Amino acid sequence: MKPTTKNINETIKQIKEYLVLQEQLKAEIETLKTQCITYLDEHAIDEYLCDEGKITYREVLSNRFQSTAFKKIHGDLYKAFVKPTVNMRFTCN
Repeated sequence: MKPTTKNINETIKQIKEYLVLQEQLKAEIETLKTQCITYLDEHAIDEYLCDEGKITYREVLSNRFQSTAFKKIHGDLYKAFVKPTVNMRFTCN
């Protein structure tokens, strides 16, 4: 079906409504996560398992490459390994 002005306007309206719902759900999820973390902290545990599932809250160590610092020190080498990429971005405001 070819989009028309009327149905694309409705589609944009729906996207905006769903984006609002998405933000509300994200906030609710964060609230629930905070409750779980509080429970784990209060019981001095880092994992809880029940019939509904499992939650964990643990420290995770990761090593990240400091590209900005590397670029300042080794600019030519940085440029030699930079690969431009192109992608399409959709926005709805």
